Amino acid sequence: MIKTTLLFLLGLFFILNGINHLRSTEMYKEYAEKKGLISPKLMVRISGVALIFGGISLATGYLLLYGVIGLCLFLVITSFTIHKFWSEKSNDKKLLEGMHFAKNMAILTELIYIASY
Repeated sequence: MIKTTLLFLLGLFFILNGINHLRSTEMYKEYAEKKGLISPKLMVRISGVALIFGGISLATGYLLLYGVIGLCLFLVITSFTIHKFWSEKSNDKKLLEGMHFAKNMAILTELIYIASY
């Protein structure tokens, strides 16, 4: 029961983030452009859909392994293309991007743990 509830809540986290990507595409697109992403608007939309489907997979348990793999790919790609704290000049930006990178790595670790059971 606890594991099911926690998976549902984690799935909800990804679903809400995916919806936010789709509702606030322009804001995310501008951020992605500043980070040098190719086709930022398309990438934001694709990531939004991936987050929603991965979140639904976690929340329902349906195709769980595929959802976890998709979310892991998203987190790795995002961490190393968007949250490159090591290339920031400003200490404030380094700190902010470093926190996002660390958060993504923590969630990635959690997803790998989920996939192992």
